[in-house]
Amino acid sequence: MKNFSQFLSENLQEGNEIKPKPDFSKYQFWGLYFSASWCPPCRQFTGMLKNFYDEIRKSKTFEIVLVTHDENERDFMKYYQKMPWLAIPWSEKMAISYLTRICKPQTIPHLCIFDQDGNYVTCGARDDIAMYGMKAWNHWEDIAEERRKYRQK
Repeated sequence: MKNFSQFLSENLQEGNEIKPKPDFSKYQFWGLYFSASWCPPCRQFTGMLKNFYDEIRKSKTFEIVLVTHDENERDFMKYYQKMPWLAIPWSEKMAISYLTRICKPQTIPHLCIFDQDGNYVTCGARDDIAMYGMKAWNHWEDIAEERRKYRQK
């Protein structure tokens, strides 16, 4: 797979606005966050992820895109308003379905991380953040470097 960001919608939601998809190559890492308002572990992890996001962006280039599993737009919007990152718009059901099929989250919350070239780094980022806190970033750098070496062989 060349660049995973090609599978995102051309337009993403930022707050209440729909904007063109950013250039993901400007982020050292970016993530797809599969979550839903009806899921208690999701609500708990969203707070932890928000703290990580706010802190890491003080010194690193990082973005997250929410891939909702909410059952209706009202619940999605109410939940998403608590998040500072981007989202696949509610209306983009095909993109949400496609990303879910590709990433195959067994449970939610589920966080997949990609590097600036759109290469897969890990889908264990939820556990990484829970276990390592801010040091999860260093762990992702190590994984990304190993994957780069492997691709160069």
